[in-house]
Amino acid sequence: MKDTIVRLLELKINNLKNVENGTIELLNSDIKDSLKLKRGDILGIYGQNGSGKTTVIEALEILKKILTGNQLDETLKNLITYGSENANLYFKFYIETNGKKYMVIYEVTLEVIKDIVENKRKSIELCNEIIKYSIYENGAWNRMQTLVEIPYDDTAIKPKKNFTDIFEQKTLIKFMVAQGISKETRTSFIFSNKAKEYLYKNEDLYNILNALVYYGKMNLFIVSNKDIGLITLNLILPLKIKRINSSGDLPVKIDADKNIVVNEKVYPYIEDTINEINIVLKKIIPNLQLKLEMLKKEIVNEDITNVIADLHSVRDGKEISLVYESEGIKRIISILGVLIAVYHQPSVCLAIDEFDSGIFEYLLGEILEILSNEIEGQIIFTSHNLRILEKIDKDNIIFSTTNPNNRYTKFKYVKPLNNLRDMYIRELVIQEQKEKLYEETNQYDIKRAFYRAGVLNEQK
Repeated sequence: MKDTIVRLLELKINNLKNVENGTIELLNSDIKDSLKLKRGDILGIYGQNGSGKTTVIEALEILKKILTGNQLDETLKNLITYGSENANLYFKFYIETNGKKYMVIYEVTLEVIKDIVENKRKSIELCNEIIKYSIYENGAWNRMQTLVEIPYDDTAIKPKKNFTDIFEQKTLIKFMVAQGISKETRTSFIFSNKAKEYLYKNEDLYNILNALVYYGKMNLFIVSNKDIGLITLNLILPLKIKRINSSGDLPVKIDADKNIVVNEKVYPYIEDTINEINIVLKKIIPNLQLKLEMLKKEIVNEDITNVIADLHSVRDGKEISLVYESEGIKRIISILGVLIAVYHQPSVCLAIDEFDSGIFEYLLGEILEILSNEIEGQIIFTSHNLRILEKIDKDNIIFSTTNPNNRYTKFKYVKPLNNLRDMYIRELVIQEQKEKLYEETNQYDIKRAFYRAGVLNEQK
């Protein structure tokens, strides 16, 4: 699907964690009018701790699992806002494929399943999926209409004219059973292999589903706090790989001897990725290079052979095992392959939680300033580092608020010469924008709390 372009334009979150309602429009959300993708599609999300920044990354992580047909983890039941029985996620895409242009909305509802006896949250399921679309024809966008809705019954899909050749009486029962199985297994039916037998008979639905499945498998990358933890513990190097014919998260295991352990079939992709990374790495961190050296092969069983390799960093002729490098360097290395892909490919989307974690703030600002003006793809990140506010355009920044019913906002009345960092700090104190960005703290109260906690400990 080399000529296919998929771009996320907008997402809405309802009842996920502490976000009762939140809408985020990305830089290309106006493409319906311009029909031209802007370069430098970067979005940074800033805000107080616990104000819904990470929830955006988690929503995209759920999207990736759905598009790739993976089972949703039962623990997602804990992400649904307490007091609510379901969460709704809305994603809007622009898709170019097979010579056609589509505006596509995918909505999914996640519902809590409770234990009837104990009245506790037991699990979660996808209880509803909808795809709506508009197609660009004869110089204009058609009216947005529902293309498919699951669960299906004889009144669920409108307009029915798209499906007259799909649901004969003989296949209807099989279809209903298949969607029931998807519900039980916490997987999407729309994006399942089983759905292909029925839904792919419609040309537009075939184009849209194919493009989104490919996007989820090959072009959507999520870097969560779990990745940071694995890097810190030196158990795994979560390497993100994006090649022309292969893509994904590669959890490179680290053994007791500090060597890396990977499947023999995957090893060539790691070699190619390391070579690409080295071209950029020495410019980001002067004179730093990676050296990958195969030590031996280890047969696990008749189907699996692992490669044991030594991965070193080399600087000024001195080599050290990569596991002893700083967390920041390992973090840069783990995502640099995808950053290179984002620079060149319009459909690649990289979502990173706490992008500034462990990375020198000046370097991070320089990297993001370059990428915001040059990339073809898309980066969505959360951060606490305010220097970035001085380095990328105001249109690339969203702030989380203290209002759970309107969690995300952009600054209004920002003039071209205004320093967004200074405006943000001023806003935390004066609060001139419509939504409040910071739940105030009192320095004296904090000091007093520290004192009282210490006294209480001494009394014990």
